[in-house]
Amino acid sequence: MGCKRFFILVFLFLLDIRVSAQQPGIDSASVPQKDLIDIVLKLFKAEKAKENREKRKVLFSIIPLASVSGGGRQVVVSSVNAAFFLGPPTTTNISTVNFVPYTNFADRLGFIITPNIWLDENKWNLTGEFRIANNIVDTYGLGANSSKDSLVEINYQYIRVYLNANRKVVGPFYLGLGYKLDYFYNVKEISPTIDSSFFSKYGIGTGPQTTSTGITLNFLFDNRRNSINPSQGFYSSLFFRFNPKFLANDYEWSSIYFDTRKYFSLSDKRHSVLGIWALYWGSFGDVPFVNLPGTKLDLGQRSARGYDLARYMGKQMLYGEMEYRFDITRDGLFGATVFANAQSYTEPASNKFEYIKPAAGIGLRIKFNKRSNTNVTLDFAIGKNSFNWYLNLGEFF
Repeated sequence: MGCKRFFILVFLFLLDIRVSAQQPGIDSASVPQKDLIDIVLKLFKAEKAKENREKRKVLFSIIPLASVSGGGRQVVVSSVNAAFFLGPPTTTNISTVNFVPYTNFADRLGFIITPNIWLDENKWNLTGEFRIANNIVDTYGLGANSSKDSLVEINYQYIRVYLNANRKVVGPFYLGLGYKLDYFYNVKEISPTIDSSFFSKYGIGTGPQTTSTGITLNFLFDNRRNSINPSQGFYSSLFFRFNPKFLANDYEWSSIYFDTRKYFSLSDKRHSVLGIWALYWGSFGDVPFVNLPGTKLDLGQRSARGYDLARYMGKQMLYGEMEYRFDITRDGLFGATVFANAQSYTEPASNKFEYIKPAAGIGLRIKFNKRSNTNVTLDFAIGKNSFNWYLNLGEFF
């Protein structure tokens, strides 16, 4: 109950700040916006650098140290975001490339690169994910009612190559194709707590190595102008993935990934946004254990703040999240968020969604780069018998 009271008190404090900041007669849109780069340049009196900043075509946001708690294994990372335009800013969305190396100086080590590229006048959208990792993951069985008593630690090395090319059909609607490679090797069960664990009983993709090579059919609708920190708009993507035998797959399986997000701007004077996120991820056939849907196993690993990586897993996943984002200061330097999410997975016996695992939290924001609208984020989230915190770069969705 202590954590719950803490969140309630902080929420009321942030709400009071929010109400106080919106003083009658003050138009925040007329206040010059400020970010951390402005503060650093002013501190060092770097007027020349300030002039050059406005001319730069690639907008970098960097934090040398970020962290995320999870599974008793705190992961230390740095985070780099590069934003740029490949066409006129009036007709072309901003492109981004995120680079996140991470380690806990023990059993987790890797890096992730996620590009989201918009070509001239948004005629093409090119996305992907490239990952190399050595991970040790705590897993607890399938379904949304698994017990921590069934803990199994899985150690593996991992290479992921995802590529998508989507062509504009009409307006913000796109069709495309993709290629997906997941190669897990040196997979081993570290410390099962029972003689015959659920991992060994699952029996698909539980050997030393598993290769899954797939092709995807993509449907995309995206009218957001800035995917780093959307202020309004609608995003919906639907991926059908096929992993046929003729592509040298160890197992034949398929999946559906349906991701939808809507952003409502609640003020024309300051940043005040309600974001809603819904996700369905279903897998079918002989799905390797390491390819199953799970907590923070989604694209970008952004789901379910409040829970550890792979805390819940299943053949099908339903996920929903709502977040309110707002400025605390009129210059946009400081902001805050409140959010809630819920996840559910099909149970192995019934193949039905029977349990829901909710979480909720609060977050603080500091504007790092006002030109790309990139924030440094600090979030605290509590789930059922779980508490996590996250320091990172960029919004979660």
